[in-house]
Amino acid sequence: MKPYDLPAHRNPLNTRAEVQALVGQLLDPLATRYVNGAAGLHLGNTSAHYAARVAAMEGWSRIVWGLAPLVAGGGTWAGLGRHVDGLCHGTDPEHPGYWGEPGDCDQRHVEMAAIALGLLIAPADFWDPLGAAEKDRLCQWLDFANTRKLVPNNWQFFRVLVNLALIERGRPHNQAKLQESLDFIDSQYRADGWYADAGQFDYYNPFAFHFYGLIYARFQALRDPERSERYSQRAMAFAGQILPWCHEDGSMVPFGRSLTYRFATASFFSACAFAGLEVLPWGVLKGLVLRNLRWWFGQPILDHDGVLSIGYAYPNLIMAEQYNSPTSPYWACKTFLMLALPESHPFWSAAELPLPKLPASTRLPVPHYVLQRTASDTVLLNAGHYAGFELVQNAAKYAKFAYSARFGFSVSHGGYGLEQTGCDSMLLLSLGDNYWRERRQVTEQSSGDGWVHGRWQPWPHTDIHSWVMALGEWQVRLHRIATTEILELAEGGFAAPFCQDFGPEACKEIEDRQRSALDGLACPGAPLQPDGRGAARYDGFGASSLIVDLTPPAGPGRWGAIVAPEPNLNLMNPRVRIPVLRGRIGSGVHLMACAVWAGDAGLLPLAAASLPVLGLAADGRQATVRGVG
Repeated sequence: MKPYDLPAHRNPLNTRAEVQALVGQLLDPLATRYVNGAAGLHLGNTSAHYAARVAAMEGWSRIVWGLAPLVAGGGTWAGLGRHVDGLCHGTDPEHPGYWGEPGDCDQRHVEMAAIALGLLIAPADFWDPLGAAEKDRLCQWLDFANTRKLVPNNWQFFRVLVNLALIERGRPHNQAKLQESLDFIDSQYRADGWYADAGQFDYYNPFAFHFYGLIYARFQALRDPERSERYSQRAMAFAGQILPWCHEDGSMVPFGRSLTYRFATASFFSACAFAGLEVLPWGVLKGLVLRNLRWWFGQPILDHDGVLSIGYAYPNLIMAEQYNSPTSPYWACKTFLMLALPESHPFWSAAELPLPKLPASTRLPVPHYVLQRTASDTVLLNAGHYAGFELVQNAAKYAKFAYSARFGFSVSHGGYGLEQTGCDSMLLLSLGDNYWRERRQVTEQSSGDGWVHGRWQPWPHTDIHSWVMALGEWQVRLHRIATTEILELAEGGFAAPFCQDFGPEACKEIEDRQRSALDGLACPGAPLQPDGRGAARYDGFGASSLIVDLTPPAGPGRWGAIVAPEPNLNLMNPRVRIPVLRGRIGSGVHLMACAVWAGDAGLLPLAAASLPVLGLAADGRQATVRGVG
């Protein structure tokens, strides 16, 4: 992959001034994209589940997440005046660019939050220039958040921010509705800093619940000290929960929905700084945010005009949700909140520090995750989750066994043929018709130090318990499958990158790299058979991925293969290869296990020397992996 030669990709992002410049480098390409009297932005012709006119308004609003902190901190942008004109036109029922009256659970309520931030932190630019009638119309339009139904999840914070902005600007607000939303938010809190967003534990914790809660705490510390302190303490607790998701190079583990918001995942650390909350040493917070921005702008996330694309590490519509319009990715601008802080603030004056030393594995008991750190990766081991509505690519985003900061994960085109599926980090099953089922909902979850467990049923006649364990450089999976059918199985390791080289040797390199690599890897406890049965290894570009069958000889045998998925299924690399174990089982109860490793190709011999060994009790009911039950 190759980023375009753009100012944002060349920006070193070491200083406050360079981050301020980055905001301008992201906004400048949008200056010619205004529509509807500057009340919207037209950035593309793909669609979300809401109208194109609303998507245009979304674009106008989402860049305020970066623009408001920029001007609040003394920065400038040449297009600011025109943008504020759009605010006046969008809230004027007599203007052709009017945003319209939001209905229940309307996308426009989401976008009110950014407007509220502008009124809170940059009133000199977003409030003072407005005339009396314009201010009245703006407040009347924002008040729709108090007269309409909002989705019962993190959306309740949009009403909170709107009322908070009305309070700060001395306008009437709806205290009853504000309290109703605040009470709902508290009802979603669980423990250790985690909120359940419609039942899920994902990035809506750092870039929604805590982000908004810390803005509330900053502005309501005197009016509502008890709740403000509660939000601050929850953020303090959450810092230790999200820190293990961060890799040393600035990347974070991709997991769950809304990943096209990209560097918004680091906005929690910016919000902590904005609220004056030193959840980690200032230099560590600064390093977390700046390294994350550097990582992202090392990826080809901008199109040739400099507009943020839908996707993750590259433009990719396949992984998008039904609520992702061409303007949606600008929610990432939330991370620029730290620009509202002056240069003298300790966040900016501190020397940038690396990540603190973290343990090899960290258990997060509330969501039943284990974060595993290896020599070259950070991996989330997952007991199994599923979004509370039928999200696009729901199973791929929530139900895989593992999610990698380096190798990402793959979504699917469909269930027919393994090449159409995202079979990495997943056990798939088929009734022999080449249609494959993956883990979706789990009926039980549990976890302990270094392991997670989930129970699931791909069909009513098949019951599966899956344990995933972090063992040094290895991930070990153990499955207990009870079924009344004959089933085909495919279990995938991590997806390693395939050729993306533009050089003249690319074609020859492709041929060289297409080795299945089912050759001669001697693994204690799981010796390879002459035909390659028992393991699969793929050597990608600078990386290797390996999966080894640990099932005892008396168990169902599995053999290795390499799957070449359709392009653009993996979030990190458009073309990947996945080592898999294939097998077949009949009616009965079966125990099977495997070990999975991925990392720098040069580290593979060291990893192979420490391959875990599976022991199975005589009654077949207890398995031991290197002494870990």
